[in-house]
Amino acid sequence: MAVFHLKYRPTKTTDLDLPEVSEKIKKLISEKSSFQALLLAGPKGSGKTSAARILARAVNCLDLVDGEVCGKCVNCQEIEKGNSLDIIEIDAASNRGIDDVRALKENAYLAPVRLQKKVFIIDEVHMLTKEAFNALLKLIEEPPERTLFVLCTTDPQKIPETVLSRLLRINFRKGGVEDLERSLDKVIKGEKIEMEAGAKKIIIDNSDGSFRNLQKSFNEIVLEYGKKIKKSQVEEYFAKNKGEYEAEELEKDINKGEIKKIMDRLEEMARKGVDFGELRLKWLNFFHQKMLTNLEDLRLKEIVEKLVMAGGWEKISPIEQLPLEMVMIEITNNQTPISKQITKKEKPAFVQKNKDYGVAKPVSAPPLRGSDVVKRGSDVVKIEEIENKWGEILAAVKPFNHSVEAFLRAARPQKMNKEELVIEVFYKFHKDKLEEAKHRQIVEKGLDKVFGEGMSFRCVLAEKKLVFAPPERGSDVVKPNSTEKAIEDVAKEIFG
Repeated sequence: MAVFHLKYRPTKTTDLDLPEVSEKIKKLISEKSSFQALLLAGPKGSGKTSAARILARAVNCLDLVDGEVCGKCVNCQEIEKGNSLDIIEIDAASNRGIDDVRALKENAYLAPVRLQKKVFIIDEVHMLTKEAFNALLKLIEEPPERTLFVLCTTDPQKIPETVLSRLLRINFRKGGVEDLERSLDKVIKGEKIEMEAGAKKIIIDNSDGSFRNLQKSFNEIVLEYGKKIKKSQVEEYFAKNKGEYEAEELEKDINKGEIKKIMDRLEEMARKGVDFGELRLKWLNFFHQKMLTNLEDLRLKEIVEKLVMAGGWEKISPIEQLPLEMVMIEITNNQTPISKQITKKEKPAFVQKNKDYGVAKPVSAPPLRGSDVVKRGSDVVKIEEIENKWGEILAAVKPFNHSVEAFLRAARPQKMNKEELVIEVFYKFHKDKLEEAKHRQIVEKGLDKVFGEGMSFRCVLAEKKLVFAPPERGSDVVKPNSTEKAIEDVAKEIFG
């Protein structure tokens, strides 16, 4: 049996599932506009890549009529079979650096091998680095003759304005019920499938507006149940493949801090082959709606933010369930009731441990400003001791939040100033992140675990970008591990 989303992929403008997009592209082609750089923007599964390929055929079709490709000429046939050397598709999520764009640029200045125009389709273009965008900007400002650039993205707001201003933009959207039903009916008719009343609606409701999701799910249902499909079979399919982990149940587990249960459920769903992208979107829609009716609930805002963040990791994660697992760990670790959230930093009381019972007792005065030690009762913590135990602090922080631990690893303790530990960081982004209220609490938990309660901290930006590992006291020697390498290590730790 053929793969539905490939077999029934649109090949002409009139085949596109979104009517307004179909009309716009047809008009663009029929008017023979001199366009050389387009942006197709919209959610995944909405038909952007299919439209890009139709455009590639349209600018090379030898018998174009009223903005519609003939599908029969040698050029159309060559492109449809995927044999053309003049149609270059690039995944910017995997080829996102300046060297990749430079290679593209060199290719662009070569004449087409056989077709009239060389077409570059760049998918997920928002994933390009800043340097790569700068190189791409120069290319689309003055594109070589006989070239067409079609950029596709699910996240247009991440594209620099300088690039956006030079692109002709076509917006895509999620499919409505009528659009999705029309798309599904093409497959039902083409495959001669019989469906019980109500079964079609369930498939559409579970597609999240994605034409690709719709056809992939339907493909799997037909493979499992055959060409006579009952409503109960469709319900059974989605119950099994969604893992029956509803957002309401997830919310209860988050509130109870049931991280092990959440992890076990995600791993179980991974073994069943659940589509975690669809699951994340389902959860995101649920918490988004709750957030809109509870705008003061910061907990819901954080959950929405984390689920959106997980979406950005889906394309680059080697383990499908990992993005959701990572954000669930952070969400459950940060479940502090709103009424207890700290709005203004309070200076902690210094304490000493009762030698007989281990009970913390307050100590009177902090050290004088400028001192490089801090007193804890009869004990004194020197900066050397903090440097020596920096690894222990990192280990104490990591279980609460791996990102915070990674940022601390790219920093160094500088001195004790009054009652504060001064931490030297090398980039403003690191400083801002460590000073966020929820991250500050985590760092202080780590300090408390190693040195006892009462130690606070603040971050300062380094004047010189030296190494992150603390140098020997009194030494200005730069260690072999460079700042750039440390930054790279931090990025790998956080984003994989």
